[in-house]
Amino acid sequence: MKQGACIAVCSTMLATGVTQLIPAYQAQSLVFADEVQQNIKKTTYTADQLEVDWGNASYERTDGVWKVTFNNQYDQVKWRLPETIDMSTVKSVTFNVKDQKGSVSLKVYKREQTEADGANTQYGLTGKEEYSISPTGEGDMEAVGLMTTDDTGSGSAISLVSVTVETDTTPQAPPEIEQDIEDWKDSVTSNDALGKDAIAGTGIMLSEITDDTLMKLVEKHFNAVTFGNELKPDALFNYQLEKSVKTKTVQFDGQDLEVPVVNDAGDSLDFSRADAMVDKILEWNAAHPDRKIRIRGHVLVWHSQTQEWFFHENYDISKPYVDKETMNRRLEWYISSVFDHYFGEAANGKYDGLFYGWDVVNEAVIGNTYRTDTVSPAESLDEIRHGNNSSWWHVYKSNEFIINAFKYANKYAPSDVELYYNDFGETDNIKSEGIIKLISDVKSAQGTRLDAFGMQAHYSVDSFSAAQFKTVAKKYAEAAGKVQLTELDFQASAAYKSGAASKESEYTKMAYCHKQLFDAAKDLKKNGTNVAGITVWGVIEPNSWLHSQSNVGGGADGSKQCPLLFDGKYKAKPAYWAYVDATKLEPLIQDIVVAEQKGDTMSGTEYSFSDDDTQAAFIPTWDKDGLNVLVSVKDATINDTDEVTVYVDETNSAGDVTPVKKTVKRSEAQAVDGGYRATIKVPMTDLKVAKTIGMDVKVMNNDKAVSFNDLKEMQETSSKYYAKATLKPGIEKATKATVKIDGEADSEWDKAVAIPLTINLGAKVTADAKVLWDDENLYVYATVKDPVLNKDGGEAYQQDSLEVFIDENNAKTESYDDDDKQYRINYENEHSFNGKKCLEENVQSAAKVTGDGYVIEAAFKWTDIKPKKGDRIGLEFQINDADASGARIGTLSWNDETGMGWSKSSVYGTIELAAEAKDEVSDDNSKPGTDDPSTGNTEKPGTNNSSTGNTEKPGTGKPAINKPSADKPATGSTNKPLANKPAAKKAAKTSDQSATAAFIVLFLAGVSMAGTSRLRRSRKQS
Repeated sequence: MKQGACIAVCSTMLATGVTQLIPAYQAQSLVFADEVQQNIKKTTYTADQLEVDWGNASYERTDGVWKVTFNNQYDQVKWRLPETIDMSTVKSVTFNVKDQKGSVSLKVYKREQTEADGANTQYGLTGKEEYSISPTGEGDMEAVGLMTTDDTGSGSAISLVSVTVETDTTPQAPPEIEQDIEDWKDSVTSNDALGKDAIAGTGIMLSEITDDTLMKLVEKHFNAVTFGNELKPDALFNYQLEKSVKTKTVQFDGQDLEVPVVNDAGDSLDFSRADAMVDKILEWNAAHPDRKIRIRGHVLVWHSQTQEWFFHENYDISKPYVDKETMNRRLEWYISSVFDHYFGEAANGKYDGLFYGWDVVNEAVIGNTYRTDTVSPAESLDEIRHGNNSSWWHVYKSNEFIINAFKYANKYAPSDVELYYNDFGETDNIKSEGIIKLISDVKSAQGTRLDAFGMQAHYSVDSFSAAQFKTVAKKYAEAAGKVQLTELDFQASAAYKSGAASKESEYTKMAYCHKQLFDAAKDLKKNGTNVAGITVWGVIEPNSWLHSQSNVGGGADGSKQCPLLFDGKYKAKPAYWAYVDATKLEPLIQDIVVAEQKGDTMSGTEYSFSDDDTQAAFIPTWDKDGLNVLVSVKDATINDTDEVTVYVDETNSAGDVTPVKKTVKRSEAQAVDGGYRATIKVPMTDLKVAKTIGMDVKVMNNDKAVSFNDLKEMQETSSKYYAKATLKPGIEKATKATVKIDGEADSEWDKAVAIPLTINLGAKVTADAKVLWDDENLYVYATVKDPVLNKDGGEAYQQDSLEVFIDENNAKTESYDDDDKQYRINYENEHSFNGKKCLEENVQSAAKVTGDGYVIEAAFKWTDIKPKKGDRIGLEFQINDADASGARIGTLSWNDETGMGWSKSSVYGTIELAAEAKDEVSDDNSKPGTDDPSTGNTEKPGTNNSSTGNTEKPGTGKPAINKPSADKPATGSTNKPLANKPAAKKAAKTSDQSATAAFIVLFLAGVSMAGTSRLRRSRKQS
């Protein structure tokens, strides 16, 4: 079973698409045919040889085939093979099928598994008569299964003809771990990191404890483990997934209490899976008393992996829900029984000191409030387990069960076992409010104890912001006392998942995300915020839950992933070195912004770089004729070899290339005090907003080179280490005028420039927006052409709507300041908000449905500035596009291709407030490189449809079930870390000054000339 971020892996709720891997040690062995006898065999089992072990679909064996009809989503059938097969020898399992309707998912089960591992599951297959899967792992294979993830009522069906298993019993060399590298935990628990008492943990599954090589990694690198599934309610209830269970009556707290019977021994809780893992840890600890591993209990109360019958009379779904009083007794009985097993008299001290803490409640917040029973209208509470809706809330209609859970846990847990609340999506500003409210409610209640908040830390390479992480971590630590990162992993970038980026480049990107996170955690700790530990959610790559398809815990889309510290060959990845020795990392591919040039002024973002002898800075802009780069160099000594070269890869291929390059020698450049300045034009065509190119800048100083991004100086033949440059709109001017908000285009709107929204991430709409301003308001008039209007989505961001993001002081920060706001207005004029001052009282709007879409007119009150001509405002527009089913299929934006406007203002565009006179409107109304919205052009070179991405929530994870796809306001993508090279430094800042002023800024920017072993980069706004 895969472990997911609090997502369950279970027979009825799992949906997944997995990158299949053969066992790691097979992948790395090399066998020559003339040296070793190959022993490959194929065995076919007909339908008559396959016997049903379990199934909740309709099935019958007739005419030599198994005919299966799937009535509900996640219906499945499991067949037992006539014999067991050593899983490590299995090369492939091929399902021969016919008469297929809809999609089917394949499963391969090990001995006594209730649910197949995520790595041994393949999802959403259609259109063939043979489907193959290459399972991985240790143990014996004993069964196969078919399941559908199609919606209930889809009419999905299939006939299974036979199953063919191909095995290879050729002798293989056993895998080995790298014993000579530093223990990962030593870096985390060092005095200059999180301290000697910190948790440096990992998540493990029952199926992994028999993998001796994997356990060697656990024993070497981690001081704590969290069980992915085995202490969750559905596991302790022995995965009894029928509509009802047998019961018995026991005495609890002096009264009769009806409890479930979950195994043949008559037990009400089955600890066999968890105890097998606990015993493995105890065995290690006994042999290594100076290197003990401790355990985090996970989890007592969770909406998702708790059987529905637990909430009903007689533990029978067909009967009514119990009342709160009965549920309170069941809850207290359950918590006391779990803790009694490990801490009570029967344990006889066996587990003393083994558990350092326990997650009492998991994922009980959605948005800025509590998770209810109606989060997902399409999800029925009649299902045996839930992805989004909470039966706990259905019974209580309040947070009483949360308060009581912490009361009971405090009552029965030893004082040295800490009690936690744990949740995903925790870096979202709105959700952080809900989490802090829950923590406050629990801590203020009588008889409770809450010792820390668990930040699940399911993040994304495309959307992670270290600044945002630090902002919310401080708040959580203030509220709860301390924080821990409990299920850390990073989803791969959209470019990697689509195949546009190599594994090598993705490993580097991910390593820098880990480095940024670790640096942020260390800085928090150093400055008084108690970050008490980091737990990585899995050990080796193939076993990550992110290979599965799930909408629980933040979500996973089944695409290829590489989220962990160790690969499938049990070797350390760059992500490991991000903690242990970041100087070993490859150069980071930096993201830079190239603004559209309007007029003669070079106005854009300034990027600086240096080594001990050279300081340089450049401002890139673009127009319809190509790329413009203003380069300033501080170098007082004139040499014949001094020069500047700009390299461009027009397709951003990141490979072998003959680049477009332009060189300007110092003798050809403009001399200035202390150095020189060069303006370089690189002719290019077909430039437009959101296009990405590769580029680098290299300065030669007396035969010594210093480069902005390619620290290996390979620019002449390869663009592998070029920076990724994204073309952005230039600064637009907004005329001063006042309009009436009624949805009609007053004549005043004729004075405004129509700003086209051309950054298309999967949307099937076109749109533009106009902007005006006066002393009281910022005005927006948006015209959206959308043939299908829908607002059935349970989350507001899924509905057809306009989002307006405002940063009044144009600070372009990496997390929200008090003046940053996200307003959302759907086509029926319904509002939702994100931001401290983003309030209903600060917006007036009108919406009107037209023949081909809708228009929205709105006035947004100024909350922080007194606007005047010449002020520059951060602004962004986003159109959310829903299809007929109510699902958001994409977005359309002006400046931001990342979808991260909900968490940081650095991705916004810029407008300049102009005077009332008509001629103050932008002189350059032509939009070189932008597409006329009427053409419906949705091209976004170098990017991919992000509508399926989890970027909208940081967080996720468990082995193989379905987790909510996001409760944050918007989707996510792209915040890149810093490069790392001896004796070099980098910085970036926005420059709206003349070239001369930009050069002066370079000299006065305080770029240190002192020797340093690391590149540094920052962004300063002006």
